[in-house]
Amino acid sequence: MSRHGADLIVGRPPPRFQSARRSAQTEVLDDGGLDLAETADILRDLARFNRLMMGHRPLLRWLDRVTRAAPPDESVTLLDVGCGYGDLLRAVRRWADKRGRRLRLVGIDLNPQVVEIARSATDTADDIAFEVADAVNFAPPYSIDLIVSSLLTHHLSDTEIVEFLRWMERSARRGWAICDLQRGAIPFHFIGLAGPLLRLHPVVTYDGRVSVTRALTRGEWRQRIAAARVAPAEIGWFMFRFVIGRLK
Repeated sequence: MSRHGADLIVGRPPPRFQSARRSAQTEVLDDGGLDLAETADILRDLARFNRLMMGHRPLLRWLDRVTRAAPPDESVTLLDVGCGYGDLLRAVRRWADKRGRRLRLVGIDLNPQVVEIARSATDTADDIAFEVADAVNFAPPYSIDLIVSSLLTHHLSDTEIVEFLRWMERSARRGWAICDLQRGAIPFHFIGLAGPLLRLHPVVTYDGRVSVTRALTRGEWRQRIAAARVAPAEIGWFMFRFVIGRLK
């Protein structure tokens, strides 16, 4: 493992948890400056940690509920915004294959390096398309039935979260769901302890703690939903993560 990412942490302020407000601190991955190999190491470890924390389960449960009444042979297009390593979409493909569901899967991310890594990590048999795109300017020549995002919204400002909610509401024909961290002392300190024990890349541990400080509380999500005027949206909870979902 390259130490470039660990070197980038040196001199950066340590993450500090405050329950009363979101942090404005940036993450190492958001600042750029990492080469392709190191970025791949970080994303791979992030996906490993997310898998250990059952991070995909809330969105897969949501998909179960959304598609329960749909005929198995009905074709559904699902878009993952901020797809990262592509591990959520690969989990969705396995979920769909077990149930005989026909899903067209597309992942978009702003970072060309990340999209390249997601493509390399994905078997062509999974039939998942990855594109470099900004969600609010993404205009594919096909309709989008469902939109999901995982661990994305804590990267956004409050204003951007409201705009993202409005965009999903406009763009998804059948519904959308967000899964992201809960701001809280327990997940903040847990990541700090788990990182070394699990031998995670140091950037994963650092950025993970920053992510928790940038995450929203349940009350803040209610405020953003009200500002975006997308009610009725549901707010569920699983393992210190919120799942904000809307069915049309």
